[in-house]
Amino acid sequence: MSPAAAVGWEFRQRHRRGLIVLVGYALVLGVIKLVVLERGLPINFDSPEAFAFVVMMPLTATFTYSLAVFSFGLDGDISARQSMYPARKFTQPVTTSALAWWPMIYGSAAMVILWLGTRQFGLWPSGIDVPLMWPALLAASLLAWTQALTWMPYPLPGLRIVVTVLLLGTIDSIALVALQYKAHEPVMLGIIAPQIPLAYLVARFAVARARRGEVPDWRGAFAWLTQNARLPSRRREPFRSAASAQAWFEWRRYGKSLPAWVAILLPFELILLWAAPDSTSLVFTILVGVLLTPPFMASVAAVAVSKSSPDAGDSYDVTPFIATRPLTDAELVAAKLKMAIRSTLSAWLLLLLAMTLALELSGTSALVLERWRAFTGIVGAPRAVVALLLIFAGCIASTWRQLVQSLYIGLTGRASLIQGSVLLVLGFFFLFGPFAEWIIDSGRLGELWSALPLIFAVLASLKMIAAVWIISRLYQTRLLSDRALVTGAGLWCVAVLALYGVLVWLMDTPHFPHYLLMLLAILAIPLARLSAAPLALASNRHRR
Repeated sequence: MSPAAAVGWEFRQRHRRGLIVLVGYALVLGVIKLVVLERGLPINFDSPEAFAFVVMMPLTATFTYSLAVFSFGLDGDISARQSMYPARKFTQPVTTSALAWWPMIYGSAAMVILWLGTRQFGLWPSGIDVPLMWPALLAASLLAWTQALTWMPYPLPGLRIVVTVLLLGTIDSIALVALQYKAHEPVMLGIIAPQIPLAYLVARFAVARARRGEVPDWRGAFAWLTQNARLPSRRREPFRSAASAQAWFEWRRYGKSLPAWVAILLPFELILLWAAPDSTSLVFTILVGVLLTPPFMASVAAVAVSKSSPDAGDSYDVTPFIATRPLTDAELVAAKLKMAIRSTLSAWLLLLLAMTLALELSGTSALVLERWRAFTGIVGAPRAVVALLLIFAGCIASTWRQLVQSLYIGLTGRASLIQGSVLLVLGFFFLFGPFAEWIIDSGRLGELWSALPLIFAVLASLKMIAAVWIISRLYQTRLLSDRALVTGAGLWCVAVLALYGVLVWLMDTPHFPHYLLMLLAILAIPLARLSAAPLALASNRHRR
């Protein structure tokens, strides 16, 4: 089998479901365009908000997924010094040039096809002049540089993130400045096209170094800083227990992935604020997209979090290193939960700092403050503050849930279930924008509102039935003690009642019945899927 066929087969075999979703995404956009535009349904696609929800949000989700797939971003630790190029491929009887060239060829072709398909089948507002080729080359260039920079070994931990953010942000900024000044397409092609062969040369150099096992180490060169500052020694004290050691191990292996990917994507999203200084609605649309970035990336990072080792290749089975540790299944799951909390908080601290800085530097903070004053004037300052805190708390909790609620799938060790769950999340992001825009513009928002109690009641009933079955299984298998089961149930009830109380105080209006708020609180606090994680791990751990 030739190198091209081997690489193509691997991408097709490992990500065939993702490719099916991408094709389905184009078909869905085409059907919507045919039905909506040809039949003249009452949907206004000339507005920037409709354009963002129907086209840009699905396109961004697709681009992010493709970026992670073709750069092997799901196979390694992005904050580590070692190359993220899979080491198993270095033993193949092919040249280094082929190892670097063919993933870049397939990735660039996918980016070009994605753009051209979206441009052809997407719902473009009639008032927006959409270029033909240079956005496709820009996407291919960003992917090529991402591949080159993530495959490069680095002398310091975390340096890969800094270099990647700076270089990709610079390329993106140049493209946006050219777009702002309405540069002609030949000029844009002249700026972007040379980036791809240059990225290939860097990628080949990176793969060659990684294949030889060269990993530079500059950590010793900065030891004098610690000595001159008389900082306390970083020598690690012995772990208090095997559980604390496992939590440290989980953080070192997987905890930095989510903050790193958020750091890479934030500049590309926040830089759009400079293109919308006078449009309040567009600014808030961009901010909504930014707030959805950590939950979306958490759903992608959850695939790696569920694996027992990043060196396990394509297998999701529990490795002997983990299976033989002196820890129960519940303690292994608890270590992942602790790591997820730390990873979530790190990602959101980074997002809040970056978003505050971007709003101030772009001059859009005045628009946000103006809307905030108007909102506080309507509902009052206490309710406005609680609502804002509740939104951020909900987004943070959603990020943590995306990291941990798929554990019950990932810990089963079944690749089909794991990959299928990622595709379901991608499908949700693809369809959410068009569906929301159709509901709003077609006047069916009232019908959806009337059906919410029934929808929430059905979902809550299914959740409680699943929880009862899972808890009974945990009791029968003795994976959790009686005390742990009772304590967990009590804490869940307290969390539900606390959230219900906040919602009742915040939405004290006849338009929100109390039973609807109770159903919302029951659905918001995780229970069934989180409780199923020890069962999934036990099945995987003792399968042999």
